[in-house]
Amino acid sequence: MKMMKFYAFDQHDPDLEQIGELYCRTFIGENYSLKDMENALKNVKKHASYKGFKCLKAKSQTGNLVGFTYGYTSLPGQFYRGKIASQLPGRMTTEWLSDCFEFVELAVNSSYRRLGIASQLHDKLLEDINHNTSVLTTSENNYPAIHFYQKKGWQIIKNHAAVLSKDDPQVIMGKHLVKSKA
Repeated sequence: MKMMKFYAFDQHDPDLEQIGELYCRTFIGENYSLKDMENALKNVKKHASYKGFKCLKAKSQTGNLVGFTYGYTSLPGQFYRGKIASQLPGRMTTEWLSDCFEFVELAVNSSYRRLGIASQLHDKLLEDINHNTSVLTTSENNYPAIHFYQKKGWQIIKNHAAVLSKDDPQVIMGKHLVKSKA
């Protein structure tokens, strides 16, 4: 595995534009627009202001950004929390969202995939998270991501969830966390 260094970042990070580019290449494709890039950066900056925001970027020995991940505390009133809650029955909403960390993004540059970087980013992001659960969503046909998360101990808690759109159903996945002793 190539040696990586991991750093926290925020909405003023000098690598933020590269993070936006990697987001777009990963989730939209190489033909992303300037508007896509602006939206990606707007979302990262908005999420960075949320309670419990935790983020990491991975950089190569030469200083190239090769991956990033982030999440935050899931709270009532947040847009995506509401979308997830609308897909779960009441008892599942209570179980999964009452004390929850939303695992929002994980992206690795395609030339650095299958080297364990995503795994390290995942594990380091969830390290010392003081919540009972974590949730995430991914496209229901994103089999590599679903398989990756299942290997990391996540379970599918809802299939065919119209979280954002009925045309792009997602799976909602959850993971029980071990709270750190404070």
